[in-house]
Amino acid sequence: MMKVVVVDDSVAVQQGLGRLLGAVSGVTVVGNAEAVDDALRLIESTRPDVVVLDVDLRGGERGMDVLRRVVRDHPGTQVIMLSNFGWQAMRDGFLQAGASAYFDKSLEFMEARDWIADRVTAGSGTASPLLQ
Repeated sequence: MMKVVVVDDSVAVQQGLGRLLGAVSGVTVVGNAEAVDDALRLIESTRPDVVVLDVDLRGGERGMDVLRRVVRDHPGTQVIMLSNFGWQAMRDGFLQAGASAYFDKSLEFMEARDWIADRVTAGSGTASPLLQ
């Protein structure tokens, strides 16, 4: 089973993505967070395979802080950035900092789900090698 954590300041995004991922065989959402400290605690306690991370979090906190900690402390965990900002410079900055993928919430929401679904071995319920 591929474990996923969703970190976004919008409960609606958490719920929507949770429903979409819940329909993917072999994927389970193990928790949600809205702020940096909550996200880091959740990641530490659940050890997810994938973190879906918003660029901007509750209280003006930055997803980049979470990304840097995950890259440093959990190198086997893939981080997918999800943002309302589709600018190429922002996308490149997060990818260079260690994100595995970057998706624009308004245009590529389903692609984020598909990215995760593509990494689950069909029918086996186990994670396939994460490539990107």
